[in-house]
Formats: sequence, C-alpha cells, structure tokens
Amino acid sequence: MRFLACMLAALTSFSAFAVTKVNVFDTEAVVIKQKEDARYSGEELARREGMRDVIVRATGDAASLDNAVVKKAITQSSRFLSTITPSEKDGQPTLKMSFNPKQIQALLAQADLPYWPDERARLLVWVVEDNGYDRTISWEQSQRTSIENLRYVAAQKGLPITVPVGDIDDVTSIQPTEVWGNFTKQISDSSRRYDVDAVVVARITRNGSQQNLRWTLYDDKPQFIADASLSPVTGEASGTNKQVTETFVADLGRYYAQKSSAKASGEIASSVVVNFKGVAEAQSFFNIERMLEDLSSVASVELMHVMGSSVDFRVNLITDAADFDRQILRSNKVTKVEATVESAPAEPATEAQAATTLDAPQSGAESTTVDNTESQSSEEVEPANEESVEPKPEVLMYEWQS
Repeated sequence: MRFLACMLAALTSFSAFAVTKVNVFDTEAVVIKQKEDARYSGEELARREGMRDVIVRATGDAASLDNAVVKKAITQSSRFLSTITPSEKDGQPTLKMSFNPKQIQALLAQADLPYWPDERARLLVWVVEDNGYDRTISWEQSQRTSIENLRYVAAQKGLPITVPVGDIDDVTSIQPTEVWGNFTKQISDSSRRYDVDAVVVARITRNGSQQNLRWTLYDDKPQFIADASLSPVTGEASGTNKQVTETFVADLGRYYAQKSSAKASGEIASSVVVNFKGVAEAQSFFNIERMLEDLSSVASVELMHVMGSSVDFRVNLITDAADFDRQILRSNKVTKVEATVESAPAEPATEAQAATTLDAPQSGAESTTVDNTESQSSEEVEPANEESVEPKPEVLMYEWQS
C-alpha cells in the first residue's frame, strides 16, 4: 500500500528539479617526473593533486583545501583511493583515480565541511558586460574570455551551468539593458526555453584589466523567478576576470553545498503547522506526506493530528514559511485556504493511525483524533511554566484536491 502510494505521489503534478549528475569522485592527474633525490615521487604528487580535485568538487569550494583536517588527509591520499590506473594524456603519463565516496564524505564531516551531493541543480547564467560605452550580453558562441573562464572554472568545481546560446530566439527576446536591470519578467520569459533549475545574472563592469562582478541568483526554475515572494541571493567580486570568476563560482558552489547539507542534516530554521482539508483516503495522506518531504524548503515532516478529512502536519523548514507557501502552491492539487481559527497542535500521530482514520467511514457528528491522552492529562494537572512556553508555530491551511 505504501509503495503504491509513493509511486502515485511521484506522478502528481509538481515542479521537480531536473538535476544534473556530476562525476565527483573520479579524476586524472599528470605524473611529473621528479629528481632521484626528490622528497616525493611523481605518482605521490599526482595522487595528492587528484584528491585535491575531488575535495574541491565535493564541497564546491577551493577554500576547503585550507582546512587542517583536509590538509593532513591529503598527505595520506592513498588511503582514500578505490582504484588507480596508469594512463597517458597528450603524450604525458597520468594516473586515473577513483576515490571512495564514503571515505571522502566521512572526511568532510570530520572537517566540518558541507558535502555537495553529486546530483546538482543546473544554472542558466546570463552574463552582461559594461565596457564604459555600451552593454552587451556574452553568449555561449561569443568566444569571450569571460565565458571561456566561466565554463572552465565551473567544470573544475563541479557546478553545472548553461550559457544562453545567442541564436535568433535569444537575441530578439531580450535586451542587454533588461538583463543588466534584473527585469525578472523579461529574464523569466527568455530563460524558459532552457531546461535548468535556477537562473543567475552576472553583471561585469570593466576598468582596464580590472573588473567588478555583481551577481544575482534566482534559485528557482525560470517560470517562477518573477514571483515577488522569491528572495534572490546576491554577491560581488573584484579583480581580474580569472579572480572574479573563481570567486563567483566558489560562492555559488558554497551556497548549494550548504543548502544540500542543511537538507540532509535536517537543520531547522523555522517550523509551521500545515493543515490539509479534503484528505478522504489514506492514499491522499501518503501523497501529501511525500510531496512535503520532496520540497527543497523542507527539512522534515511530522504527522500531528487527524480529524475526519482534516490532517495537521508539523513541517520543519530550512528556509521560511513564505518560501514553503510559494513552493507548495505550484501543485495543481493544492489550493490556499485562509485561516479563520487557529489549529491547536497535538501530539504526533503514527502513519498507521492516520491510515486507519482516513480509511474509516466518516461522520459529521464524530471526529477521530490521535492525541496522547496521558500527555493531555499530565498537562492539565501541571500547567507549563510561562517562561518555558515556546511560541506557537504559524498555521498554514490548504485544500487537497483528490
């Protein structure tokens, strides 16, 4: 029953990430011949270089190599290898290496560094450049240094990107001034043709060999970035094109690595009570639970209360209630209901209790709850200390369209 419900949940109409799988743990390094009295052999240096590459891709941030725990582990790189094969590239000897994923992840946990899973969001990057007398969009086919550096650094750091190609559809759909001004309606319309998970606008101001790069990340699919409730992420870097590109990509990688780490660890920023009405069947309950757990804003979900066709969940968030509300309303099975009476949180219920309640015949005169009677009695006898009472979470109410 649960397996079938989960399969059906996967088929419900809901916006999902079209993630890209990145090869994080395989790498190849050149073996440089060393002098006979050298402290380390060429093979040892190649193994260390390979492990550095993997650490950077696994965290999205080259600064992770400065971590003391990581530095020490790199000197023992052979302990983290699964396979190693001598090879050749461009006439030079190389080592093809596969590092053990579990050991690398354990190392990052020990070093208190976030791990960025290999399934990653693909970003559409709009680059617009101001050279002092005009502004132009740098297309994929423009062969500009800024685009070449961006693609190289992104591949090195494991950040999946797409740059607009600059064909007739692109050129006629948007103007450089609209990209520079972050006009989200126009950027959204022009970005929808690309199968990506988020949109980034990078604005480069040139001053000789120095540049200032200001970027804005709209962490959502193109069709949703014009939503006023979406809070963009911003950053800035100055220096040569190579320097600003390195910083730009590292900042994006660090953002997504930390976001993935928070999701995986269940780190909670806030909580809400979510009430669904119209939940008449156990299958609907499982569909709702799976949908909530799959939202990128959600850390964890707890069943709280079942009363007839009404179900309450406590939803722990890694973002905020506004972000959660925006995401959940994309489903064509969910409509917003204005809260009139505050829902009283109850003790968490089990899924078996919920399924039994939802499958049972329902009556207008009776309701079934799954509160813990002993807990309620105890609370009546011993009133809670006012100083220890936590603020009640916000209540959000929705109607489920079965």
